[in-house]
Amino acid sequence: MTAKSTLSGALSGAKGLSRTTQANVMDYLRRAILSGELPPGTRLVQAELAEALKVSVTPIREALWELNSQGLIDLDAFRGAVVHVPTLAELEDIFEVRAALLPASICRGLSHITPPQIERAAAVLDQMEAETDQTRWIALNRDFHTQLYGAKPNQHLQSVLERLSDIATIYINLSFSESMAQRDASEREHRQILATFQAQDVERAIALSLDHIHSTLAAARSVLTA
Repeated sequence: MTAKSTLSGALSGAKGLSRTTQANVMDYLRRAILSGELPPGTRLVQAELAEALKVSVTPIREALWELNSQGLIDLDAFRGAVVHVPTLAELEDIFEVRAALLPASICRGLSHITPPQIERAAAVLDQMEAETDQTRWIALNRDFHTQLYGAKPNQHLQSVLERLSDIATIYINLSFSESMAQRDASEREHRQILATFQAQDVERAIALSLDHIHSTLAAARSVLTA
């Protein structure tokens, strides 16, 4: 499949975005990348994107620079903008940092989470288990984990974890690519994690959360090494 045909197919659902906001363009492309609609290695040609999204080249260029800073695309002097291609080395690095930071995030989240946030997290899980669209599932997954940051998150810690989570989403898609059993397992793990937050069990919450990301790591690793 050529880069042009990939772009045309992935963005065929675009209805046109406002010319006034680069943020809308970035959000659209970000979702397309995280959902796998724009797969790793896809060349993002500015003129083709502008035509597909019915915007000028300027917001496209600005969005690509921002996506590059988030680690979701790579800007190459010869190939231009390319959707980031996952590697085994990066996979290991990302999950090593996430595993190191997660306990601090959980401790703070549990001490500040509110009953409405727990209720919201439970409702999100209900939606996830009924959701058939992968793009929507990814968004709900992010929403679920956001609720667990609590009412008073450490903004710097949250920012780092969210950036790592964005890049990790590429690997989550990989872990689901071989079998939907991985998604089913992920949802069961979410339920167990939520129960620890409801019980205010910090040690159990940390242990289950680390097991959760390690299961994703193992599944993605098996795809990359296959």
